[in-house]
Amino acid sequence: MDKIRLGLVGCGGMGTRHLYGLRELAQTPFNKVELCALCDIRRENAELAAVEAEKLLGIRPEVFTELEEMTRKIPSLTAVDVVTDPSVHHTVACQALDLGLHVMVEKPMAITVKACQMMIDAAARNNRQLSVAENYRRDPSARLVRHLLDTGAIGAPYMALFHSLSAGNSIFITPWRHLKDKGGPIVDLGVHFTDLIRYQLGDIAEVYGDVWLIEPVRAKPDSIGDTYTFYQNRFRGMAAEVPATAEDTSLAIFRMESGVTVNWMVSVGGSGSYGGQLILGNKGSINGFGTRGGRIGMKPADQAEMSQEEIVAAVDGFALEPLAEHLFPDCITDSDSKVDWKIIALEYHELAEAILTGRTLEVDGSEGLKDVAAVYAIFESARAGRAVKMREVETCQVYEYQSEIDHALGL
Repeated sequence: MDKIRLGLVGCGGMGTRHLYGLRELAQTPFNKVELCALCDIRRENAELAAVEAEKLLGIRPEVFTELEEMTRKIPSLTAVDVVTDPSVHHTVACQALDLGLHVMVEKPMAITVKACQMMIDAAARNNRQLSVAENYRRDPSARLVRHLLDTGAIGAPYMALFHSLSAGNSIFITPWRHLKDKGGPIVDLGVHFTDLIRYQLGDIAEVYGDVWLIEPVRAKPDSIGDTYTFYQNRFRGMAAEVPATAEDTSLAIFRMESGVTVNWMVSVGGSGSYGGQLILGNKGSINGFGTRGGRIGMKPADQAEMSQEEIVAAVDGFALEPLAEHLFPDCITDSDSKVDWKIIALEYHELAEAILTGRTLEVDGSEGLKDVAAVYAIFESARAGRAVKMREVETCQVYEYQSEIDHALGL
């Protein structure tokens, strides 16, 4: 077998974006993925995605509304890509794994730590790959930060700032992102950030934090930036106002196992906007952790600030993996309109190689669980009124906040 045969489960907005990622991969000499099926509980979503797939890939995949039927009618199916809303990631992924399929699942890996562990257990008992599509770390800017830290470019890190505050009460992408039992905006956005923090600075040892719900009612914005047909159709049918039950503002201190302290402020609401990322070392600083479509800078001690272009030209030993080098030859993505799709292509390629050649997954179930647990540690700390050890959260010993979500979903 030289390609994996893939089914896409969940044909909404993010599912459409994944089709574009498959198109980007198909246009390279590295393609090892064949899309053969689309599945969504709403057949109209799957049919719309089939039209898009035919336009992008030149093939019209078979359409299904049930995962088991899809697996039965396409016995050669190798893997599925789960792009549903997070509250059912565990349900779909565990079913797929028990049907003998490998799984890639969008972030956040699952709705709670317990749900993440259910997926890990299902992958283990079926000896199948479980990949989490966490994309920010795959951007060249993030890869470059990791290289600089690994090579001691700023000496020993001792402190970092990760601030992302967006004011206002507009609906954040979709109404369900404001519901506690769907994950909420801090979880949905925050797993990107906790993954970057862990990728650059290692595992987290302890968290002290607080959370607030500042905007209990969310308003439909005047327009959305995404031009995909699904997004536009959904926007037209969106209510003018929706209630919010999930906290939208968070503040925390992460104490890393390395001893580095990270100051976290993340908000999608409230009255003030502010942002910035900084990693401080005893021989300089790095401006940014790296991000999808972003750029970073570095200021060595007693020297001028260096741009990303200058850093790439000056450092030794920095290289991207072959497909990433093909997609991002100059290692700069902030003006690349296709960066989202290209990074999805990288995720698909890694999954295929893990299945076909035994390549190690970079963000597997264990990593995905840690990213989810790190965000929820802020919520659990707020509920407990004390700092919490990450081990307590990862093993569900401190679990009051998430237990309410599990109860609501029948976990």
